[in-house]
Amino acid sequence: MLTCQSCGMDVEKDENKGTNSDGSLSTEYCVHCYKDGAFTNDFTLEQYVDKGLEYSPDYRAAKTDSEKETIKKQMIGYLSNLKRWKA
Repeated sequence: MLTCQSCGMDVEKDENKGTNSDGSLSTEYCVHCYKDGAFTNDFTLEQYVDKGLEYSPDYRAAKTDSEKETIKKQMIGYLSNLKRWKA
């Protein structure tokens, strides 16, 4: 399965793929993260995670700060292995 190397979204379907600078479809990045050969935001990994957590049902349902922190660490761990965020 192809996944966006910025957010982890499935990019198997063409409608989910971002676009390269030449207009071709990207096989590495999704439509939300990549357009015309550039990222659609200039967030740091930490900013990106904080923004994503706003939409996470698990994070919103967490009952304690400890649960929220665990979810955040898991998200950072996952994303940091994607091409965009690797150091």
